[in-house]
Amino acid sequence: MTAPPTRADIEAHFECLISGAMTRDEVDRWAARWVADEAAEVDDDLVWWALERLCGIDLRIGPEGEYLHDEDQIAGWLSEFRRRAKGESAGEGAVALG
Repeated sequence: MTAPPTRADIEAHFECLISGAMTRDEVDRWAARWVADEAAEVDDDLVWWALERLCGIDLRIGPEGEYLHDEDQIAGWLSEFRRRAKGESAGEGAVALG
């Protein structure tokens, strides 16, 4: 497998998802390959947190229902990702992920 995703990769996938440049299915498949790979060497907790949100982004409520996670929630995750990344770069120490 290639090198694990970076924070820039994560941010780019969120942005592509929000802008429609990538489908939910494409983003899910990208994230799922990291989440499902027991040998994946994702050492960045913030990247892992984001991968766990992007994996399954294409899930629906029922066979023909709405998406489980709406656009506002996705935008909120991107904002949270950026806030946490900025907090770490500003020297605020470890950021609790949950």
